[in-house]
Amino acid sequence: MGEKKKDNLTEKAGVVVFARIITTVIDLAIVIATIQILSKTDFAIIGYLLMIHEVARNLATLGFPESIFYYFERISGSAKRGFFAQTTAILLCTGLIAGAFVLIVAYFAPNMLTEWDPLSVNRVQDLLPWMGLLAVLEIPTWPVTNVLLAIDKQRQSAWYEMLTSLLSFGCLVVPLALGYPLEIAVYGLVIYGVIRFFGSFIWIHYALPDGKLSESEVTIKEQADFSLPLGFSSLTNKINRYVDKFVVSILLPAAAYAEYTIGAQEVPIIRVIPFAVGSVLISRYVSLQLDEKKEELLELWYKGVEKVSLLVIPLTILSIVIAPDLVSLIAESEGTDYSNAVLPFQIYNLIVLMRVTHYGSILQAFGDTKGVFYVSLNLVAANIILSIPFTMIWGINGTATSTLIANFYNWFVVLRRIGGHMNLPVHKVLPFPFYFKVLGTSVLVAIPAWFARFTLFDPDMIIRGLGFSIVSYLLMFAIAGTLFRVITPDDWSKFKNWIMLKFLSSKKEE
Repeated sequence: MGEKKKDNLTEKAGVVVFARIITTVIDLAIVIATIQILSKTDFAIIGYLLMIHEVARNLATLGFPESIFYYFERISGSAKRGFFAQTTAILLCTGLIAGAFVLIVAYFAPNMLTEWDPLSVNRVQDLLPWMGLLAVLEIPTWPVTNVLLAIDKQRQSAWYEMLTSLLSFGCLVVPLALGYPLEIAVYGLVIYGVIRFFGSFIWIHYALPDGKLSESEVTIKEQADFSLPLGFSSLTNKINRYVDKFVVSILLPAAAYAEYTIGAQEVPIIRVIPFAVGSVLISRYVSLQLDEKKEELLELWYKGVEKVSLLVIPLTILSIVIAPDLVSLIAESEGTDYSNAVLPFQIYNLIVLMRVTHYGSILQAFGDTKGVFYVSLNLVAANIILSIPFTMIWGINGTATSTLIANFYNWFVVLRRIGGHMNLPVHKVLPFPFYFKVLGTSVLVAIPAWFARFTLFDPDMIIRGLGFSIVSYLLMFAIAGTLFRVITPDDWSKFKNWIMLKFLSSKKEE
């Protein structure tokens, strides 16, 4: 691969990762703000509403936004606007179906939330139709980010993601901060949906060349044949994120659901890294596979896994170390206690240790979209089978444990499937020697950081303890990683460029 191409991939990855991290921070700020402002019951209600909304949104998109990347490289300039219009028309129809799905959930809410108090259930029923309207407005705009990336307007894509995230934050959180009831905040989300709907199409009007729907050059059937396998896989993955929460909402009271909602969170800033990098590398994987350059493909795959591991593994171990202080800082306020969420949080974040790459990207490179769908179904089935008995016996700690076990089992299934394509045994699909070297270094420095925090500071000294743990852990990992040659001079050079945001100061987009 030429140096210019490498720089281009690095720049694209930098912009995409940067935007995803910023939007993730904003999304996290929404969660923190609602936790701090709302009572435990109101937080459970808004958490349930947002969960149903996200499931409905993923039910409707079904891989159609992802088809933008595939087809924009194969159609003429004027046809791009037509293809975008076709995609949004499809999503408007599926968005209406998603809105109907939300109404059905609202109708059956009393039968699903049997352990909730009647007043809370009634409020859920009253507010869900508004979330359905939000879905109808938001879903047709979902391809905009991919369109901007596909036409090499990475910075515009970054701004679009950040501005829409800030808008949702303002419309939801500001009314709550001003003392208005939860109902007003939900109305604010609908206003966000209206602004996003019209603003997105104005943005695309200026970004894309002129064209008509009739100039699409791609039939709906062709687009559906490409999109649906990936869409069903994505939908299954999203549903899986909520299977354990559905189980808790059915088997346990609202207070336990609120605690599990806090605990059952992978640190979002960490988990976006492999997916963002994977979205940049997938086209290169496809190219190498088509050219039958198996050694170069494996080299690039290993290199991507190693670089992501160097970020994901130590940050995940750090999140487990600081869990007591982090949960206290984010969730607890006067009159509310979320200490029961600490252990589920620590267990749940062990799952992130497996997220050192975007596994679906390499399966797609081999054309194995059925495999992507299969492993998604496999994970959902394992999660359901395990989470029900574990929750009934051990409560929310059992739910988190069952989810970890299900993900570990599915990890083996995924690696075996990838190994079949690469003609590799499971233990060679990933660069496990490097993986365990990074993991060992992370655990090694975590032990003194953990004991020093509780030796030098009282448990109630949350801010000081959290700051000390983060700084001491990262400093010790930097030293140990350099001494053990886990971190190379080239890694330090790239990290310096990242901190200085050099990828944002390169030449302007055309």
